[in-house]
Amino acid sequence: MELVNSGPPPNVIHNATMEGCLKVAKNEDVVVRPIANFHPSLWGDYFITNATLSSTHQEEQMKRRVQVVVKDVKILLKDANGSMREEMQLIDALQRLGVAYHFEQEINEALCFINTTSSSGHHSYSDNDLHFVALRFRLLRQHHYYVPPDVFNQFMDDKGKFREEMSNDLNGLLSLYEAAYLGIPGEDLLDEAIDFTRSHLQSLVKHIGPCLARKVKHALETPLRRRISRLNARLCISIYEEDTEAKNEVVLELAKLDFHILQLLHREEVKKISMWWKDVGVPTKLTFARDRIVELYFWMLGAYFEPQYSRARMMLVKAIFMLSLMDDVYDSYGTLAELQHFTGAIQRWDLKAADEMEECLRVAFLAIYQTMGELEAEVLKDGKLYRIDYLRREFEKSAIAYLEEAKWRDECYVPSLAEHLELSIKTAVLNVVTCASFIGMGEIAGKHPFDWLASFPQIIKDASKMGRIMDDIGSFEIDAKMGRKHVVSTIHCCMNEFGDSLEEAKARLLHLAEDAWKGINKECLHLTIPPALLARVVNIACMMEAIYYGNIDGYTEASVLKNSISLLLVQPI
Repeated sequence: MELVNSGPPPNVIHNATMEGCLKVAKNEDVVVRPIANFHPSLWGDYFITNATLSSTHQEEQMKRRVQVVVKDVKILLKDANGSMREEMQLIDALQRLGVAYHFEQEINEALCFINTTSSSGHHSYSDNDLHFVALRFRLLRQHHYYVPPDVFNQFMDDKGKFREEMSNDLNGLLSLYEAAYLGIPGEDLLDEAIDFTRSHLQSLVKHIGPCLARKVKHALETPLRRRISRLNARLCISIYEEDTEAKNEVVLELAKLDFHILQLLHREEVKKISMWWKDVGVPTKLTFARDRIVELYFWMLGAYFEPQYSRARMMLVKAIFMLSLMDDVYDSYGTLAELQHFTGAIQRWDLKAADEMEECLRVAFLAIYQTMGELEAEVLKDGKLYRIDYLRREFEKSAIAYLEEAKWRDECYVPSLAEHLELSIKTAVLNVVTCASFIGMGEIAGKHPFDWLASFPQIIKDASKMGRIMDDIGSFEIDAKMGRKHVVSTIHCCMNEFGDSLEEAKARLLHLAEDAWKGINKECLHLTIPPALLARVVNIACMMEAIYYGNIDGYTEASVLKNSISLLLVQPI
């Protein structure tokens, strides 16, 4: 990727022309801007002008029916108590279908009992049902109970390999495949399990019925551990409906009703946030920035979809808007001199500093400043003003990191991979996103979790490293096609430092991303922050997988996400 040296500090007025790198002249000064020519929004005013999917009366009827069906499912859970297999299969179905949030207490109590009885030997791990052993392993690890991988030793041969006869057990293979992605560093047996199951599942998928084939393909695309809960639920409902052996009609009814009710809520939210977006004026005033409010909402829907987090979700989308705008200011508009002034203004939250900015930067800074003020007013209602103090500090740190990247860009500096990651895990801004996800979450988010987050804990570093790598791989071809003036990516660092080809660099980085996921899994097993907060970190990491699925930056090239957004926000169940 060619890097273009920045011109002298500007004394210019912005021109609306956006063809390649923008050059605007006044007297003899020329400003060369790294304009990216992002494509316009794919959605426009769709969610503002389109009606909801049902009437208020219909919605109230559905909500009343959900209350009845939830009670029926609680009876199913109670009846399953005592049959570990039946209980775990029901819990698995509720989680996959996106309705487990109705039964948090019941599920937590059930898994606590299962963990206690399994650990105490009341239920032997010598059970020879691979599907059952793997399901138990996955559910317990997902809920932060440590289960040793040696529970799978009974399925190994004398050479330490999985026995070939296991290759005929489709359900067992699929369960083991999903379980193995909960592995932590050093668990080579689970690495072997992934290779073994993936190979056999890819072979078997050609010879099984359409319903099972969809289930297997769905898993092979992205393992359950790394999927967005809401999108996974949308896809799993249709698979579950076709599974005549496993489906329960009561559970299926709840899943459909609940999805439809939440879809109505989410559509109303995206309508409100789209109207707010228009008022801010990004599409008309800040044409250098990505017009992606629907994609931003989709992204944050992955952090939490539940109705009790509606307010928190709307606050989070506004915070991420500020980050997206900052990212485009530093990457796709500002010169180094301008960005130094912009960074200083962010450090001081200095409204007067905007008067000395170039017009577009002034509008961008005011949008960020005013949005932060909106969030401050919102948390003030709860008497939790300290939360905004934490959020401001995270933005300040991110601005400094963005500026350092801009210096690398203009100096054409190619760091080592380690040096790049040390900085770029900060510009991945997952620490800011996570902090923003906490601010609207009620009493559970006290000062301790914010202090923990401010220390840049290992799980945030691991999630940031994974996100950075997936971003760089997804953005590489887009940046090259656009000819963007951009800081070198981790791909360039691998090529420069190790002499890698493009494919070798991608493979090296994907290996590091896998290690980062193992680090996330490890941290989840021992961290003491409330599970509801820890879930935000994992969910945000899952969103990074979804945004950059197929090695394409779905946020920049929004067509990649259009079908997924349509499934959640447009197409009725």
